[in-house]
Amino acid sequence: MAENQLSEFQTKKVLRVFNILYGKNDDGVIAKDDFLIAIDKFCNSLGWPKDGDQYNKGKETLLLIWDDLKKYADENQDDKVSKDEWVQMWSDCLQSVKNGKPFPEWQQRFMQFMFEVNDKSGDNEIDIDEYTTVWNQSYGIPIEECREAFHKISDGKNITREVFEMLWIEYFVSNERAARGNYLFGIPDFI
Repeated sequence: MAENQLSEFQTKKVLRVFNILYGKNDDGVIAKDDFLIAIDKFCNSLGWPKDGDQYNKGKETLLLIWDDLKKYADENQDDKVSKDEWVQMWSDCLQSVKNGKPFPEWQQRFMQFMFEVNDKSGDNEIDIDEYTTVWNQSYGIPIEECREAFHKISDGKNITREVFEMLWIEYFVSNERAARGNYLFGIPDFI
């Protein structure tokens, strides 16, 4: 892998995602167990029955994402992705995106999964209640922060799959502090 080429701002953003999505057990790494914890959180917040179709599909998807992430980022092959490996992986990824390539497959799959999890009703749009439910109940982001973040990313409308994808890409790629995508994962404390 190449040396970290992320700006300080981009580094803070990718570490925020690391901490929100994967750092809940405070071991400082991403491992397979973090994905199993995530599917249980989604089951609880979305009312999916354990071992039901949605649970099984979600678990299968998250484990595929883990396998792909591990192949891409686990430099020392210890079945864990450290914060340093995570930041370096994003640096490499963003360099590829700047060169006209898409996000890696695991990242595209994860983006689609997160849209589907947020779209609880299945109507291909995320409304404020759906967004708030997922980010509050699954990741502990306070309700008012969820609502404020949704208003910043939504322009007062529900979020379609296309808009979600644009916000996702903007979150990881943009160096602009005013970019709407910076609020996709709640209100960052560094803007």
